[in-house]
Amino acid sequence: MQDFNHILERLNKFIQKHYSQVLLKGILLFFAFGFLFFLVVLGVEYFLWLNTIGRMILFAIFIGVELFLLYKYILTPIFYLLKLKKGIGAKDAATMIGKHFPQVGDKLTNLLDLAEDPKKSELLLASISQRSKQMDPIPFSNAINYKEAAKYLKYAVLPILIIVGLYITGYWNSFFGTYERVVNYEMAYEKPAPFRFELLSTNLSMLQDESFTIQVATIGAIKPENVYLEINGQSILLQKENGFYVHTFTPPIKTTTFNFSANQVSSREYTLVSLETPSIVNFTMNLSYPSYLNKPNEIIKSTGNAVIPEGTKVTWKIVGKHTDKINLIQKDTSIYFLKANNVFELEKKIYSDLNYQLTTTNKNVANYERLAYNFKVVKDGYPTIKVNQILDTINPNISYYSGSASDDYGLRKIDIVYFEVGNEKEEHIVSLAKPSSNYEQFYYTFPSGLDITAGKDYGFYFKITDNDALHNGKSVKSQVFQQLILDENQLKNKDLESQQSLIKDLDKSLERAKEQKESLDELNQNQKEKNSLNFNDQNQIKDFLKKQERQEQFMQKFSKDLKENLAKEQSDNKLNQLLQERLERQEAEAKKNEKLLEELNKIADKINKEELTKRLEELGKKQQNSKRSLEQLLELTKRYYVTEKASQLSRDLEELSEKQENLSTKNKAENTPEAQKELNEKFNELSNEIDALKKDNEQLKKPIDLKLDNTKKEGVKEDQKEALDELKKNEQGDEQPNTNDKANKKQKSAADKMKAMSQQLSESSSSSAGGSSVSEDAEMLRQILDNLIIFSFKQESLFDRIAQREDQDVAQYSETVRDQNELRGLFEHVDDSLFALSLRQAELSEFVNEQITEVYYNIDKSLETLADGQVYQGISHQKYVLTAANSLADFLAEVMDNMQQSMQMGKGSGQSEAGFQLPDIIKGQQQLGKKMGSQSKSGSEGKEGKKGESGQGKKGENGEQGDGGEQGKGGKQGSEGNNGQNGENGEGGRGKNGKSGETGANGEGRGDSNSQGGQGPGNMSEAELKEIYEIYQSQQKIRQELENQLQNMINSGDQKLGQKLIKQMEDFENDLLENGITQRTINKANTIQYELLKLENAALKQGKKSERESKANQKDFSNPITTKPSLLDNYRNEVEILNRQSLPLRQNFQNKVKEYFKAND
Repeated sequence: MQDFNHILERLNKFIQKHYSQVLLKGILLFFAFGFLFFLVVLGVEYFLWLNTIGRMILFAIFIGVELFLLYKYILTPIFYLLKLKKGIGAKDAATMIGKHFPQVGDKLTNLLDLAEDPKKSELLLASISQRSKQMDPIPFSNAINYKEAAKYLKYAVLPILIIVGLYITGYWNSFFGTYERVVNYEMAYEKPAPFRFELLSTNLSMLQDESFTIQVATIGAIKPENVYLEINGQSILLQKENGFYVHTFTPPIKTTTFNFSANQVSSREYTLVSLETPSIVNFTMNLSYPSYLNKPNEIIKSTGNAVIPEGTKVTWKIVGKHTDKINLIQKDTSIYFLKANNVFELEKKIYSDLNYQLTTTNKNVANYERLAYNFKVVKDGYPTIKVNQILDTINPNISYYSGSASDDYGLRKIDIVYFEVGNEKEEHIVSLAKPSSNYEQFYYTFPSGLDITAGKDYGFYFKITDNDALHNGKSVKSQVFQQLILDENQLKNKDLESQQSLIKDLDKSLERAKEQKESLDELNQNQKEKNSLNFNDQNQIKDFLKKQERQEQFMQKFSKDLKENLAKEQSDNKLNQLLQERLERQEAEAKKNEKLLEELNKIADKINKEELTKRLEELGKKQQNSKRSLEQLLELTKRYYVTEKASQLSRDLEELSEKQENLSTKNKAENTPEAQKELNEKFNELSNEIDALKKDNEQLKKPIDLKLDNTKKEGVKEDQKEALDELKKNEQGDEQPNTNDKANKKQKSAADKMKAMSQQLSESSSSSAGGSSVSEDAEMLRQILDNLIIFSFKQESLFDRIAQREDQDVAQYSETVRDQNELRGLFEHVDDSLFALSLRQAELSEFVNEQITEVYYNIDKSLETLADGQVYQGISHQKYVLTAANSLADFLAEVMDNMQQSMQMGKGSGQSEAGFQLPDIIKGQQQLGKKMGSQSKSGSEGKEGKKGESGQGKKGENGEQGDGGEQGKGGKQGSEGNNGQNGENGEGGRGKNGKSGETGANGEGRGDSNSQGGQGPGNMSEAELKEIYEIYQSQQKIRQELENQLQNMINSGDQKLGQKLIKQMEDFENDLLENGITQRTINKANTIQYELLKLENAALKQGKKSERESKANQKDFSNPITTKPSLLDNYRNEVEILNRQSLPLRQNFQNKVKEYFKAND
């Protein structure tokens, strides 16, 4: 079998050599056919100039054919050779060998068949071995001859001939140049032509949102007439500019291919590449305004411009497309937006005007878009304030202020800041209001709520603060007001100076009244002498009426000013009260006369002579009444001035004497010449005032006995002079050992003499209205009344005699006229006495003057008519004389009764009634205000305090009954009870045996139902409601007592003020029940208290104790009065807020308003 295996090995080598021959033959054929096909492909492209698609197909066929030849002629033999593919077997090889070697024949094949027999007998194996040895010498490999492959070289002849031909003809380069076009099939190649296209635009990448211009030129011997752009199946004629062909692509531009053509010549294809640009798809701004503006936030879309308040936080939110980055560029900075999911966001607070740009960037372009925007910032402007000052014509210590404050966004608080002049650094602040709007009208009554001292000069201003949280509130100040707080003596002196000035004006008015009376008499005389009035007469009458009208206007003003001046006196002086009443009636009469004069002036040239004469006579009567009243008022006012001035000088001398005496007890360091010189100058001033008082007293019809001792006055001056000289010597060092004692003695002597002078003046002022004077006037009035009754009887007798004998002869008429003239003389005597008495007694009012004028007028008319024989008219006028005389007698009898009652009352014990007086009402109102103030404070603490203890208050100290009914002081605070039986109303306590003390105030508790910090009734506990009800009952009781007091008030002006107070109290009671204790109710209570102090000068018939005299100028309020004063009700209308200064507008709108007014000024 070994020989057989050797045979098989040799067969395998034969098979390998066979496939090696086949591989060699395939290589020759592959190169021959492959190169030939390569030449064919190049030839096709050379002759046809295919386009890119044709060249791509041609290239694909070439690759396919070459791959097929490679597989068929090279790869397949390799697969057989490597036995990757089953090829010929051993039998096939034996057949091929048997064919090549005839001696082998089919022996080799038979050997292989024997070897395949499954029965392996020894005979068979021997046969196989024998035959194998027979085949061993035959060289099987010689059956394969490699030279046989050379015959396939003939197929390479044709390609070689083509190559040689191309080389010889010179087309080698151009032919084989097509190889690049076939391989680079995607590129466009120009077919050789008389010209070629040259694209001058080298960069064909452009932004899709920008236009792009290409330029192309032709290079060659021929220039085509037209060049076309072939793009997207369209031919576009190019424009020729400066020897070039141009075309502009308009946005939006997309990526595309194009080529040029002209004269059937096309260029290669070009590709236009479109680059994406960054863009903004959605743009919003969230505006978050400062919280103090209470303005809802806003969202602005599609714009970056806005007008915003200062401090607004702006949040930009931008959605971008193809955008990598967005920047906010300011003048010198650049801020990047934060990107999240293609949304860009940035936050920034804006405090001033801002110009900025938004730019977009991506990989293709940087800062492509530049969007310019701006913010106009509206600054929170400073608030504005306007304050008007209205001085109180009654009390120079009180002034009223009406102000308006405004701000563009809102106000926070309104304060008053006050300081003592000379110590401006030490300022005190009191809160007036805490408004919540941007406009506030406020009021303030100075000096309520301020801690001030009389006799000092204070400056103050109003300060308002807005709600600008960014700057912690901006404040502005009003103008600085300055006011000197006068003490009681200064106030009195000022009132007396004003009174003296008014008296001088009244003197002038009386002179003018006399001139007007003379003018009227002249007019009446002219009227009687003329039958008709010419133009000049009418003008003369009109001029007179105008002058008289001005006189009545002056009387109105004078009466009002003098009445206000007298009303300042906080006393129960009866003359003061009567003068005020007369002045009030005088003012009303002057108004009435002015209106009548105005109407008469309008119709003076229209009515007939008789009617005008009648009107002028009536005017004469009124003028006579006014003249008499004016004379009486002047005299009475002068008398009142003298008594009050004497009383004031008495107090000034008493005060100066105390200073002089105090100076005498001081040591050398304090008892200086300068101090003594100051006291000397003050006494000289008082001395001059005393001399002036003497002159004023001497001008009275019946001067007052002032009991002034000139020797004491001169003695004071001498003592003060000597004391000053001694002090100067002491200061210069020339004094004797007892010099100090001499100066002190002289100072003490001067003080004693001043006290004596003060006592004299005090006695003089008090005795001027004493009982002796009243009794004398009462006796005089009785005599006048007796004479008037005699006149009335005689006049009645004359009237009866004429009425019974109507038909009289001339002699009898003359007798009647003579009797009437005698009666007129008798009445003149009565009139003179009565007029003299009226200059001292103010009770003899205008009614007396009216009746006297009526008597004179009708007596004169009676004489005139009787003289003319007009009996009936004369009788009628005498009847009027009787009526007027009887009315006058009745009035005088009543006045005499009042005077007698007054004298009887003066002889009494001097003790006043123990009823509820006006000071008690004021005191009760003050305690009510304090109680409300404590309740308001406790209501704002938020905790419930302990219930106040109830019990009986202790008896007030010094509360025992004594002369003048002095009130108790300093009683220990207990629950408020009823008036004690014996204790006289100790402050805060109750008298002995008082019962049922009221429960103490509840503790603290907060109520939020009212914006002013008060408590609504619906949110209060039962105890709190009880206390409010107690306050309500107390106010009700005070109101009822005030109603009782009004019945005893003589002055009608006080009655009107009292009626107004009652209405204010009723309104306060209703508000208290509805809303509880609020800032509004506290303000109302303060206003009521202030009005009560003004009413305290009311004259009450039951009389008041001097100890209980109201000290209105010393009253103060713990809380400032911020309600509108009644004085301002008719002062002016509410301030118009729509003006140039007070408009509560934003800054940008204010600028527009200013421009508007500037353009229209």
